[in-house]
Amino acid sequence: MNESNLLHASLLAYLCAILAGGIDLAQPGNTTRRVASWSLGTGFLLQAGAILLRSGEVGSFAVGSFAEQVAFLTWLVAGIFLAIARRYRLAVLGAIVATIAFAGALMALVDHGGVRDLPAALRSPWLPVHVGLAFLGNAAFAFACLVSLIYLWQERKLKAHSLDARMRGLPSLETLDQANYRCLTWGFVMLTLSILSGVLWAELSFGRLWSWEPRTMWTAVIWMLYAGLLHGRVTVGWGGRQAARLTIAGFLVLLVSFIGVNLFSPGRHAVSFG
Repeated sequence: MNESNLLHASLLAYLCAILAGGIDLAQPGNTTRRVASWSLGTGFLLQAGAILLRSGEVGSFAVGSFAEQVAFLTWLVAGIFLAIARRYRLAVLGAIVATIAFAGALMALVDHGGVRDLPAALRSPWLPVHVGLAFLGNAAFAFACLVSLIYLWQERKLKAHSLDARMRGLPSLETLDQANYRCLTWGFVMLTLSILSGVLWAELSFGRLWSWEPRTMWTAVIWMLYAGLLHGRVTVGWGGRQAARLTIAGFLVLLVSFIGVNLFSPGRHAVSFG
Protein backbone atom coordinates (compact mmCIF):
# COMPACT_ATOMS: atom_id res chain seq x y z
CA MET A 1 0.00 0.00 0.00
CA ASN A 2 1.18 3.52 -0.72
CA GLU A 3 0.96 6.47 1.65
CA SER A 4 -2.36 7.74 0.30
CA ASN A 5 -4.02 4.33 0.66
CA LEU A 6 -2.74 3.98 4.21
CA LEU A 7 -4.13 7.40 5.11
CA HIS A 8 -7.51 6.52 3.59
CA ALA A 9 -7.57 3.26 5.56
CA SER A 10 -6.57 5.03 8.78
CA LEU A 11 -9.38 7.57 8.28
CA LEU A 12 -11.87 4.71 7.92
CA ALA A 13 -10.57 3.06 11.09
CA TYR A 14 -10.70 6.35 13.01
CA LEU A 15 -14.26 6.89 11.79
CA CYS A 16 -15.23 3.45 13.12
CA ALA A 17 -13.63 4.38 16.44
CA ILE A 18 -15.61 7.64 16.55
CA LEU A 19 -18.89 5.87 15.86
CA ALA A 20 -18.25 3.03 18.32
CA GLY A 21 -16.99 5.46 20.94
CA GLY A 22 -20.06 7.65 20.47
CA ILE A 23 -22.36 4.67 20.91
CA ASP A 24 -20.41 3.69 24.02
CA LEU A 25 -20.92 7.17 25.47
CA ALA A 26 -24.66 6.99 24.86
CA GLN A 27 -25.06 3.37 25.95
CA PRO A 28 -21.93 2.13 27.77
CA GLY A 29 -21.01 -1.45 26.92
CA ASN A 30 -17.91 -3.64 26.78
CA THR A 31 -18.44 -4.61 23.13
CA THR A 32 -18.63 -1.09 21.73
CA ARG A 33 -15.73 -0.03 23.91
CA ARG A 34 -13.56 -2.86 22.59
CA VAL A 35 -14.55 -2.03 19.01
CA ALA A 36 -13.65 1.62 19.59
CA SER A 37 -10.29 0.68 21.12
CA TRP A 38 -9.35 -1.79 18.39
CA SER A 39 -10.44 0.59 15.64
CA LEU A 40 -8.41 3.43 17.12
CA GLY A 41 -5.39 1.15 17.46
CA THR A 42 -5.78 0.00 13.85
CA GLY A 43 -6.00 3.59 12.64
CA PHE A 44 -2.93 4.46 14.68
CA LEU A 45 -0.90 1.64 13.10
CA LEU A 46 -2.09 2.44 9.58
CA GLN A 47 -1.19 6.10 9.99
CA ALA A 48 2.17 5.06 11.44
CA GLY A 49 2.81 3.22 8.18
CA ALA A 50 1.90 6.33 6.20
CA ILE A 51 4.20 8.48 8.34
CA LEU A 52 7.06 5.99 7.93
CA LEU A 53 6.66 5.92 4.15
CA ARG A 54 6.57 9.70 3.98
CA SER A 55 9.53 10.03 6.32
CA GLY A 56 11.51 7.55 4.23
CA GLU A 57 10.95 9.69 1.15
CA VAL A 58 11.90 12.89 2.98
CA GLY A 59 14.85 11.40 4.84
CA SER A 60 13.61 12.37 8.30
CA PHE A 61 10.34 12.84 10.21
CA ALA A 62 7.55 13.93 7.88
CA VAL A 63 6.93 17.33 9.46
CA GLY A 64 7.87 19.54 6.53
CA SER A 65 4.49 21.26 6.30
CA PHE A 66 2.03 22.60 8.84
CA ALA A 67 -0.49 19.87 7.96
CA GLU A 68 2.13 17.16 8.44
CA GLN A 69 3.06 18.62 11.80
CA VAL A 70 -0.57 18.62 12.94
CA ALA A 71 -1.01 15.05 11.69
CA PHE A 72 2.12 13.88 13.51
CA LEU A 73 1.09 15.64 16.71
CA THR A 74 -2.46 14.26 16.73
CA TRP A 75 -1.11 10.78 15.90
CA LEU A 76 1.11 10.97 18.98
CA VAL A 77 -1.88 12.07 21.10
CA ALA A 78 -3.68 8.91 19.96
CA GLY A 79 -0.61 6.88 20.86
CA ILE A 80 -0.48 8.34 24.37
CA PHE A 81 -4.16 7.54 24.83
CA LEU A 82 -3.64 3.93 23.72
CA ALA A 83 -0.69 3.61 26.10
CA ILE A 84 -2.38 4.88 29.26
CA ALA A 85 -6.14 4.54 28.70
CA ARG A 86 -6.46 1.21 30.50
CA ARG A 87 -4.32 2.22 33.46
CA TYR A 88 -6.32 5.38 34.15
CA ARG A 89 -9.69 4.06 32.98
CA LEU A 90 -9.87 6.65 30.20
CA ALA A 91 -11.50 4.43 27.58
CA VAL A 92 -14.57 6.66 27.51
CA LEU A 93 -12.41 9.39 25.95
CA GLY A 94 -11.81 7.21 22.89
CA ALA A 95 -14.36 8.99 20.70
CA ILE A 96 -12.76 12.37 21.41
CA VAL A 97 -9.23 11.13 20.76
CA ALA A 98 -10.36 9.35 17.59
CA THR A 99 -11.92 12.60 16.35
CA ILE A 100 -8.66 14.45 16.98
CA ALA A 101 -6.65 11.76 15.18
CA PHE A 102 -9.15 11.74 12.28
CA ALA A 103 -8.77 15.50 11.82
CA GLY A 104 -4.98 15.24 11.78
CA ALA A 105 -4.92 12.36 9.30
CA LEU A 106 -7.40 14.19 7.07
CA MET A 107 -5.14 17.25 7.02
CA ALA A 108 -2.21 15.05 6.01
CA LEU A 109 -4.26 13.51 3.19
CA VAL A 110 -5.48 16.87 1.88
CA ASP A 111 -1.90 18.21 2.01
CA HIS A 112 -0.55 15.08 0.32
CA GLY A 113 1.82 15.98 -2.51
CA GLY A 114 5.40 15.83 -3.68
CA VAL A 115 8.38 15.30 -1.43
CA ARG A 116 9.90 18.49 -0.07
CA ASP A 117 13.69 18.59 -0.15
CA LEU A 118 15.37 18.86 3.23
CA PRO A 119 18.03 21.60 3.45
CA ALA A 120 21.58 20.23 3.72
CA ALA A 121 22.10 21.96 7.09
CA LEU A 122 19.29 19.90 8.59
CA ARG A 123 20.35 16.51 7.26
CA SER A 124 21.66 15.35 10.58
CA PRO A 125 21.00 12.48 13.04
CA TRP A 126 20.11 15.21 15.52
CA LEU A 127 16.98 16.16 13.59
CA PRO A 128 14.81 13.09 14.39
CA VAL A 129 15.98 13.22 18.02
CA HIS A 130 15.21 16.91 18.45
CA VAL A 131 11.93 16.87 16.51
CA GLY A 132 10.73 13.59 18.02
CA LEU A 133 11.28 14.78 21.59
CA ALA A 134 9.62 18.13 20.87
CA PHE A 135 6.50 16.58 19.40
CA LEU A 136 6.29 13.94 22.15
CA GLY A 137 6.35 16.74 24.71
CA ASN A 138 3.68 18.71 22.88
CA ALA A 139 1.49 15.62 22.55
CA ALA A 140 1.77 14.91 26.28
CA PHE A 141 0.77 18.50 27.05
CA ALA A 142 -2.14 18.23 24.61
CA PHE A 143 -3.38 15.07 26.33
CA ALA A 144 -2.99 16.70 29.74
CA CYS A 145 -5.17 19.55 28.45
CA LEU A 146 -7.81 17.07 27.27
CA VAL A 147 -7.81 15.32 30.65
CA SER A 148 -8.12 18.70 32.37
CA LEU A 149 -11.15 19.63 30.27
CA ILE A 150 -12.81 16.34 31.24
CA TYR A 151 -11.90 17.00 34.88
CA LEU A 152 -13.57 20.39 34.92
CA TRP A 153 -16.64 19.08 33.09
CA GLN A 154 -17.05 16.18 35.49
CA GLU A 155 -16.47 18.34 38.56
CA ARG A 156 -19.19 20.75 37.42
CA LYS A 157 -21.60 17.85 36.86
CA LEU A 158 -20.86 16.43 40.29
CA LYS A 159 -21.44 19.77 41.99
CA ALA A 160 -24.73 20.16 40.13
CA HIS A 161 -25.71 16.60 41.14
CA SER A 162 -26.47 15.85 37.50
CA LEU A 163 -24.99 12.37 37.29
CA ASP A 164 -25.93 10.20 34.31
CA ALA A 165 -24.90 6.90 32.75
CA ARG A 166 -22.10 8.51 30.76
CA MET A 167 -20.38 9.76 33.90
CA ARG A 168 -20.44 6.38 35.59
CA GLY A 169 -17.87 5.20 33.07
CA LEU A 170 -15.51 8.10 33.75
CA PRO A 171 -12.54 7.77 36.10
CA SER A 172 -12.66 9.58 39.42
CA LEU A 173 -11.50 13.18 39.74
CA GLU A 174 -8.46 11.93 41.66
CA THR A 175 -7.53 9.58 38.82
CA LEU A 176 -7.92 12.36 36.26
CA ASP A 177 -5.72 14.61 38.38
CA GLN A 178 -3.06 11.88 38.57
CA ALA A 179 -3.19 11.39 34.80
CA ASN A 180 -2.81 15.14 34.35
CA TYR A 181 0.27 15.20 36.58
CA ARG A 182 1.90 12.24 34.82
CA CYS A 183 1.32 13.74 31.38
CA LEU A 184 2.68 17.10 32.49
CA THR A 185 5.75 15.47 34.01
CA TRP A 186 6.59 13.41 30.94
CA GLY A 187 5.80 16.30 28.63
CA PHE A 188 8.16 18.55 30.58
CA VAL A 189 10.92 15.92 30.48
CA MET A 190 10.51 15.52 26.72
CA LEU A 191 10.48 19.29 26.19
CA THR A 192 13.62 19.73 28.29
CA LEU A 193 15.46 16.98 26.41
CA SER A 194 14.32 18.53 23.13
CA ILE A 195 15.76 21.89 24.14
CA LEU A 196 19.05 20.30 25.23
CA SER A 197 19.36 18.33 21.99
CA GLY A 198 18.59 21.50 20.02
CA VAL A 199 21.23 23.45 21.90
CA LEU A 200 23.87 20.77 21.29
CA TRP A 201 22.90 20.48 17.64
CA ALA A 202 23.05 24.27 17.17
CA GLU A 203 26.51 24.40 18.74
CA LEU A 204 27.84 21.57 16.58
CA SER A 205 26.24 22.75 13.33
CA PHE A 206 26.10 26.55 13.58
CA GLY A 207 28.71 27.40 16.22
CA ARG A 208 26.28 28.93 18.70
CA LEU A 209 24.13 27.50 21.49
CA TRP A 210 21.06 29.66 20.98
CA SER A 211 19.36 31.54 18.18
CA TRP A 212 17.09 34.47 18.98
CA GLU A 213 14.22 33.53 16.70
CA PRO A 214 10.48 33.24 17.46
CA ARG A 215 10.31 29.45 17.92
CA THR A 216 13.20 29.27 20.38
CA MET A 217 11.91 32.24 22.34
CA TRP A 218 8.40 30.79 22.55
CA THR A 219 9.85 27.42 23.57
CA ALA A 220 11.68 29.09 26.44
CA VAL A 221 8.46 30.79 27.55
CA ILE A 222 6.51 27.52 27.39
CA TRP A 223 9.25 25.69 29.30
CA MET A 224 9.07 28.29 32.08
CA LEU A 225 5.26 28.10 32.20
CA TYR A 226 5.22 24.33 32.62
CA ALA A 227 8.18 24.44 35.01
CA GLY A 228 6.19 26.86 37.18
CA LEU A 229 3.09 24.68 36.99
CA LEU A 230 4.96 21.52 38.01
CA HIS A 231 6.81 23.40 40.73
CA GLY A 232 3.46 24.58 42.10
CA ARG A 233 2.06 21.06 42.00
CA VAL A 234 5.04 19.59 43.86
CA THR A 235 5.80 22.32 46.41
CA VAL A 236 2.62 24.35 46.87
CA GLY A 237 0.17 21.52 46.37
CA TRP A 238 -1.62 22.81 43.29
CA GLY A 239 -4.04 20.19 42.09
CA GLY A 240 -7.59 19.55 41.08
CA ARG A 241 -9.42 22.47 39.51
CA GLN A 242 -6.52 24.90 39.82
CA ALA A 243 -4.06 22.56 38.12
CA ALA A 244 -6.61 21.74 35.41
CA ARG A 245 -7.20 25.40 34.59
CA LEU A 246 -3.47 26.19 34.52
CA THR A 247 -2.83 23.15 32.31
CA ILE A 248 -5.43 24.37 29.82
CA ALA A 249 -3.99 27.89 29.89
CA GLY A 250 -0.47 26.55 29.34
CA PHE A 251 -1.56 24.49 26.36
CA LEU A 252 -3.40 27.47 24.84
CA VAL A 253 -0.11 29.40 24.95
CA LEU A 254 1.63 26.43 23.33
CA LEU A 255 -1.07 26.19 20.66
CA VAL A 256 -0.92 29.90 19.83
CA SER A 257 2.87 29.73 19.51
CA PHE A 258 2.69 26.56 17.40
CA ILE A 259 0.25 28.10 14.92
CA GLY A 260 1.70 31.61 15.03
CA VAL A 261 5.32 30.64 14.51
CA ASN A 262 4.55 28.23 11.67
CA LEU A 263 2.26 30.58 9.78
CA PHE A 264 3.51 34.08 10.57
CA SER A 265 7.11 33.99 11.87
CA PRO A 266 9.35 32.00 9.51
CA GLY A 267 12.86 31.09 10.63
CA ARG A 268 15.06 28.04 10.94
CA HIS A 269 12.08 26.34 12.57
CA ALA A 270 9.61 27.44 9.89
CA VAL A 271 7.15 25.16 8.14
CA SER A 272 9.55 24.32 5.35
CA PHE A 273 12.60 24.25 7.62
CA GLY A 274 13.90 27.11 5.52
